[in-house]
Amino acid sequence: MNAETYDALVIGAGFAGLTAARDLAKDGKRVLIVEARDRIGGRTWYRPFADTGFSIEMGGNWVDAELNTALMAEVERYGVQLSTSPQAEHHVSLLDGVLSHAPCPISPDDELDLRRFVQEVRTQVKRIDPALALDTQGVADLDVPLGAYLDSFGLSATLRGLMGAWIRQETGCHESQISALHLMSWIPLLDNDVLAIGHTPTHRFAAGTIDLLQRMLDDSGAELRLSTPVVAVTQSAGQVEVCTQGGEVLRARGAVIALPLNCLADVSFEPALSPGKVAAAKIGQSGAAKKLWALVTDLPPKVLGIGDHDTPIDVFFTDFPAEETGLGGDLVVGFSTQERPLDMLDREDMEAALRRYVPEAGVLKVDGHDWLADPYAKGTWCAAPAGLLSEYASALEATEGRLVFAGSDIAHAFRGWMEGAVATGATAAARLSAILAKA
Repeated sequence: MNAETYDALVIGAGFAGLTAARDLAKDGKRVLIVEARDRIGGRTWYRPFADTGFSIEMGGNWVDAELNTALMAEVERYGVQLSTSPQAEHHVSLLDGVLSHAPCPISPDDELDLRRFVQEVRTQVKRIDPALALDTQGVADLDVPLGAYLDSFGLSATLRGLMGAWIRQETGCHESQISALHLMSWIPLLDNDVLAIGHTPTHRFAAGTIDLLQRMLDDSGAELRLSTPVVAVTQSAGQVEVCTQGGEVLRARGAVIALPLNCLADVSFEPALSPGKVAAAKIGQSGAAKKLWALVTDLPPKVLGIGDHDTPIDVFFTDFPAEETGLGGDLVVGFSTQERPLDMLDREDMEAALRRYVPEAGVLKVDGHDWLADPYAKGTWCAAPAGLLSEYASALEATEGRLVFAGSDIAHAFRGWMEGAVATGATAAARLSAILAKA
């Protein structure tokens, strides 16, 4: 048993945990980070593609360089370099059974319906303050399944399929599994651009997310223990005890809990967490995307493909052209959802899926990570189902005794983004510092 007592324990070494650890250390606190995995990064993971030496992001990836202010402040603090995914030069879509190469494959009538939809969403979004918990804002009427909300507009199959593809690419789940309010809460943060969700991602970390993560860890000087799952957290007078899977007991004056929402119930808390947190953890979040990578030949240069739910892939695009990879093909990234049978680790399955869009395409290698089966993630980025946010948003992020909480799953602003993780990590550090100052 370890008798040493730290000022702060941080459980989880993703962006939220490392931000909190760095800020606490800069405030003079002695910090120990405990991470279940054998690496830092949480639901971001920069590693070599398949059996090559070319690295890609298996999880979180892109940055809004203008609007992700907390994350960009970290990028600038450490001089981290960003690069950009290529802009599409060729388009292909498969919507309502029609293969098209038009950049925008909808009719003039669809364009009118899209404008009507955008205007209605803008009206509703005016009710949302992204700085506040959503359960304090009287917007429960918007906390409904997104699929039903979209269906209420009577859109054509083509337009509905196009919108659904972009939404599933952004959320990693079927529209029935996510709340309309969840996506609406992003729009005020995206300059009120309702269609921003349908924009192709651009900025990314030139040397991977690990570049920034490692710099933050090094700057913190915090002690780090990898491969150390936590099974129990106990609060007593003036102290927090953390029991690891290996039976070790770690002690601190306070702790930051920076775990994915879907993993919160895997840790025993004494005293028990608030009923609101327990209920929210039981509901969980729905994000479970298949983020797929394929090394592909015979594609049009810098292609962007979009398909409706009857196709195996929602969105795919060239992220690294062949001349950049040196691997004999383009590296394509794409997104699908769990209810579809596509096996992203089966080369032949992936080739058949891509050939529905580009018949001559050949797939040389595939790669991906099953985040839903990952015991320390149990899902991808946060997609809040209907009923979670209008009922439990405040409970999710509330401090409980000497425990403060962080992570993109509980962020008010940019929930599900790396931006949300960094912002909540900073908030958690400030809250714990205030608690420790009173001790």
